[in-house]
Formats: sequence, structure tokens, C-alpha cells
Amino acid sequence: MMSGTIAEYGELARRVILIRHPKVIAPMHGVCYGQGDVELAAGWEDSLMESLSVVRSLPEREKPTLIWHSDLQRASRPARWIARQLGIETNATVDLRERDFGSWQMKPWDEIPQEEVLRCHEMLEFPETYRPGGGETTSEVQRRACRWLSSLFEHDKTGVTVVAVAHSGSITALAGAVHKLPPLQWTPYYLKPSECLVLEAVRLGCIR
Repeated sequence: MMSGTIAEYGELARRVILIRHPKVIAPMHGVCYGQGDVELAAGWEDSLMESLSVVRSLPEREKPTLIWHSDLQRASRPARWIARQLGIETNATVDLRERDFGSWQMKPWDEIPQEEVLRCHEMLEFPETYRPGGGETTSEVQRRACRWLSSLFEHDKTGVTVVAVAHSGSITALAGAVHKLPPLQWTPYYLKPSECLVLEAVRLGCIR
């Protein structure tokens, strides 16, 4: 990540605002839902007001022209709601989805073999090889999320600010790529539901 204002970097610069989806319904608490298309808890709109205010506070010439989002409903519904508040459009991408947890997906954590759950730390320690439930590695999650971000520099000339509603896995992977940090150092970028993370002056050269 580079310091400085967006204006200093010109056409190749992007400010990226990543918003984690709001809380999901209570029956899904304690479930490894991963890429399962679960519903949001009631009242989720109110939880997004602070993140919405961050976007609204941008200078007029730096405001986004659309909201990107994962195609899963817990991200797509908030993205459409934010877009309506701003009077702009939305665009979906599978690249921003949560991690695929393979055979663990949609299972309660207490029904997954304990010896497997105890290996979860390997998602960070062995990002290229460890597959929870036989699903995606951490590096695979990062590569697809970065594919989305890189495509904005290659094809999207609509503005300097990019806003996306996504998931914990894809958001931390993007932050790690921009900051060039290994997964074991991603902890500061784990967001609570509805929180946002602002990455300033991202350039194509930052993305791997």
C-alpha cells in the first residue's frame, strides 16, 4: 500500500472500500456456512449506516459509480441497499465469495470432527496447501479476489473509488495482498459484520 492522496497517483490509482456483510440469521450461528447462501438477520440495514457514511463523506469527484459485491445474498442484498441510498448501480462477481469449505460447508462446527477443526490454524500457516473440508486453500481465495481487483485497473475507468460488499475471507485476502503480508499477519484486517476497511491509493503494481 502506498501513502498519499488519490489525486497524487492519477488514473492508475484506486481507493478501495471493502464492507463485510451484516450478521446472518441466528440459526446459522455456529455453522460453517462458507459459500452457503444464508439469509441476513432482521434489521441489517441499520447496521450499515456507519459504512454508508464513510462512502457518503467522500469528495464528489471521488465517489463510486457502482457497488461491487459477492453474488451470495448476504452480500448482494446490502450492496443493492447501499446503491439505492447513493443512486448508483451494482455489479456481482463470484471472485468476492467467501471461502469454499468443501465437505464442511453448512455443517455445525460441533459436527465436524474435532481433529479437523483443530487444524484450522493451517489455513494461515500453510496457505498454499491446506484445504479445510477439501475446499479452497487460502492462496486460492486470495488469487480469485485479486483477479477481481486487478480487473478494475485493466477494464474499469469509471472512477477512483471502488466499493465492494464481501466476506471475511475475501476481504482479508485482499488486504493481505495490498499490504504484501503473509496470512499470519492478516489479523488486523478481520472485520466485524457491517464494518468497512479503506485501502488508500491502491495501484495495479500492488496486486499479485
